[in-house]
Amino acid sequence: MVETVPFESVTKLECAERQLRVAIRLFFERRDLIAVHSLTAAAQEVVRQLAKPRGFKGIYEHADELIRPEKKKEFIERIRAPQNFFKHASKDSNQKLKFHYEVTKFLLFDAVLLCSSLKGPPYPPEFSAFIGWFMHKYPKVFKDDGGIMSVAKQMVKGIDFDDFELILSAIDCMAGQAK
Repeated sequence: MVETVPFESVTKLECAERQLRVAIRLFFERRDLIAVHSLTAAAQEVVRQLAKPRGFKGIYEHADELIRPEKKKEFIERIRAPQNFFKHASKDSNQKLKFHYEVTKFLLFDAVLLCSSLKGPPYPPEFSAFIGWFMHKYPKVFKDDGGIMSVAKQMVKGIDFDDFELILSAIDCMAGQAK
């Protein structure tokens, strides 16, 4: 008797999107940021590779535009250090890593933007919630030219972005409406 083993067919982009959706939920649930970072880094690597032929740029590609040439290598190494440390043990099995949690937020933001660019609308509710949260928490990262940033700021006026339970409820509400 031949048994059939259940399986699922999934594209690389679908896989990355699902990893990011779970990473965002774990982030807002205040779960283990090393797990969040690992999921994010795996997804970010996939979307970077998918984005390259389509001309979309992520944090590494924008480093040329944003970082002084003599600091670029250090910048990329600091971003990559946690993901390499969490993934490999052949060379540094007895080492410790000083893990800076802020890197995860920026890596997650980059991965979500790249994935969104590749996927297009409709965007998953987790993506919308994280982008809104990130834009509110790090407003100095964005140019405020009176355009989309001004509109976005007005839309989220009065929301407590430190209330992660509220954000998770909003995600669940948006997910329910999408079905």
